[in-house]
Amino acid sequence: MIEDSPREPGVAATGASLPLRGWFDDGFLARIFRNAGVLLGGKAVAGMLSLATLAITARGLGPELFGALILIHSYVKLIGGLTKFQSWQAVIHYGASCLEKGRPGDLQRLIKFTTVLDLASAVIGMALAMILAGVAGAWLGWDGDTVSLVMVYSLLIAVTIKATPIGVLRLFDRFNLLAMLSPLAPAVGLAGAAIAYALDGGLSAYLAVWFTVGAVESAALIILGWRELHRQGLLRGLDLSFRGLVKPHPGLWRFVWAANIYTSLSAASSHLITLVLGWLLGPTAAGLFKIASQFSSVLVAPAAILRRTIYPEFARLAAKGDPRRVRRLMLRAGLISGSVAVAVVLVLAAVGEPLIRLIVGEAYVAAAGLLVLIAAASAVMLYGFAIEPVFFALGRPGIMLRLTIIASALNLVLIFFLTAEYGLIGAGMAALASTIVAVGLSTMIALRKLRNREARP
Repeated sequence: MIEDSPREPGVAATGASLPLRGWFDDGFLARIFRNAGVLLGGKAVAGMLSLATLAITARGLGPELFGALILIHSYVKLIGGLTKFQSWQAVIHYGASCLEKGRPGDLQRLIKFTTVLDLASAVIGMALAMILAGVAGAWLGWDGDTVSLVMVYSLLIAVTIKATPIGVLRLFDRFNLLAMLSPLAPAVGLAGAAIAYALDGGLSAYLAVWFTVGAVESAALIILGWRELHRQGLLRGLDLSFRGLVKPHPGLWRFVWAANIYTSLSAASSHLITLVLGWLLGPTAAGLFKIASQFSSVLVAPAAILRRTIYPEFARLAAKGDPRRVRRLMLRAGLISGSVAVAVVLVLAAVGEPLIRLIVGEAYVAAAGLLVLIAAASAVMLYGFAIEPVFFALGRPGIMLRLTIIASALNLVLIFFLTAEYGLIGAGMAALASTIVAVGLSTMIALRKLRNREARP
């Protein structure tokens, strides 16, 4: 185990004082990247399958209809993201404390509480998506048949109830199960897209495929989550009483509201941008934006995986009262991940255009420049990927909420101005600029909060 150095003035000094290999002698950092590696193996397979599905769908529908499909999917995911409680953060934050203090009964109450939140928010989200489909249709130029398709597709919100099972699996370090599950839904999607392509299916056929993918993934996660609860003995004595669920967990309502608004805004922002681009530049532009985003997911996926694996570790350290190690891990993990991401961006800049031409066809080559800018924004995000889990582990999700609102508002404002001047490439410029601002601000605030915690007796 590496001993804490007496002074850690910043990333540069940390890197100079300790060799990179020595950083991994710290069990926490090694476990974070080991768990991420386990997940990344499954995600790599899933990513290739998803990309193949996207390629078949794009070729089968053509740029305009493919753009229409992306707009429909983005609308439903936007409403679902805004209305659903992403309760897995609460499961980890409060569940880690329950495990640390040996309170299985309180953990059971927490699971019941988050499950009820998942169910209620899913039903509300589905109803809202159906009600607003006509309004969105008028905004995006959908005809009556398309609006009907959107209303049916809105059922996806009700059948994808997976936040609590995800939280349970992460809380108990079952990243191996999540890795095994990752390729399942994309494999179903690839098979469905191939059938739709062979039968020359239209927009409704491909929407049915994407709906099935979401439903299969959710069902598998629910089964695995409840199976893990049974393995941990947490189903014994579990009753249907819903009284006093919040009482053992001070601040739970405040936490879930702040966490939900923040995570919902974060998850919904990309879908909102897609819809705005469809409104400003038409469905083809929305399709090109999706192509660029999917190709750049080679960077986005590791960022999401690393956040998921580092959050439980930070939650445990916070429960033990060790902010110094949290700060050290945040800086080191971000520096390692971001530096690797920069190398990937350079590769994408060199091969992006021929890669797009090869996989999805000549009609989508216009997404190549946008791909590089979005990938660069993803690399910047990887430098700060550990900041979000820090705030959640400290029980301060409201800080990330405020920062996300600032970054999202800046991104949207820049999109309006930059797309008017530069077209679709302006969306990539806006993404890069807003990400730099968000990561810079959040890093400074996180370091200040952690140092304040260290200074307390």
